[in-house]
Amino acid sequence: MKIALVKRRYSLKAGGSERYCVMMARGLMEAGHEVTVIGHVLDDELKNDVRFVQVPISKWTSSTKNRSFAINCRSAIAAGQFDVTYALGRAFGVDAVRITERLQSHWLNVYYSAGFWRTVQSLNPRHRTLIELERQLYTAHSTRRIVTQSKLDRDLVKRYYGIDDSKITTIYNGIDASLFHEGFRSERHQVRERFGIPQQARLMIFASMDFEGKGLRTILQSMAACRGIEPHLLVLGTGPIAKFSTLARNLGVERQVVFAGRQSHIAACYGAGDVFILPTEYEPFPNVNLEAMACGLPVITTATSGGADILQDSKNGFLISHRNALEEMTDVITRYFSITQSQQETMSRNAVGTAQKFPISATIHKTIEMLMEVADEKQQQLPVASRRRAA
Repeated sequence: MKIALVKRRYSLKAGGSERYCVMMARGLMEAGHEVTVIGHVLDDELKNDVRFVQVPISKWTSSTKNRSFAINCRSAIAAGQFDVTYALGRAFGVDAVRITERLQSHWLNVYYSAGFWRTVQSLNPRHRTLIELERQLYTAHSTRRIVTQSKLDRDLVKRYYGIDDSKITTIYNGIDASLFHEGFRSERHQVRERFGIPQQARLMIFASMDFEGKGLRTILQSMAACRGIEPHLLVLGTGPIAKFSTLARNLGVERQVVFAGRQSHIAACYGAGDVFILPTEYEPFPNVNLEAMACGLPVITTATSGGADILQDSKNGFLISHRNALEEMTDVITRYFSITQSQQETMSRNAVGTAQKFPISATIHKTIEMLMEVADEKQQQLPVASRRRAA
């Protein structure tokens, strides 16, 4: 098939959805399909990776960037004569779309929970633009499939946009076992030494560029509230480090926290930890959860995130009710670091076993099946003369 993947940035340096696009493009090409990526930015080192069609965008504001990209993609798609087009984000003119970012309608409600601030933010041009783009894209007749990463987003897209269940396919994220595996536990000593973390410290790993939305504030508060243990935290990712360093100092846990910034060798950092913690308010399905589990870390996350789909409480991790559940988080952290080493090792093995059920190969295979179904539906609806020309 001639497949177009639509993603604003094709990169291995950016977030999880950008890396996912690269892995998906490579997997589709390895399966024998002809792939074109339609986007705005292509990393220099990936120029020979795939055929790339650049789409212009208006850079005046966040709203114009998002709207112009979505609109301009339609022309690039129409000119390409593809068998099927698949957007990993918000773009018009596609046959299928994967919800990679947070569903904006839901994010607005849960992040700005206070009625006054929710009302104010509902007037923000960025929020209004993203919600309208979602509505137009998901309800469009030409959008034959909406792919969700979790049961949570499947329910949300039905609730907010009235999408029929038959139009939705759930395909979980996948892990490349050559990049994330238990072998990185052997680098535990070196990584801790590099960051000045005591070798015997009880170490939690946090990875995100959205410190506030992913619950870092509550993690620091929980560390201060823990009694009888002294948990340490390695923070991976760029964000308002100065602001949260000040918070850690005010809470009296500054010496227990290392802000490491963005790390290119993140798997080794996972291997240095004891548990991964990401109490996000809402996320379709954080791929970092799977990455950490593949490296042997149980996961502490929220029941309000799509990552809850694969969590069994006290088996391969822990669930707390929401991002600001301070007492719950404090209890879970204390509980985990109070169990025996043997019990922690059992949870670690369970985490690895869970991650191994989600190989990237399975994700690619299920995606190909979905795209073939969509391409066949398109073909069946073409006029007879058009079908003969396509054949």
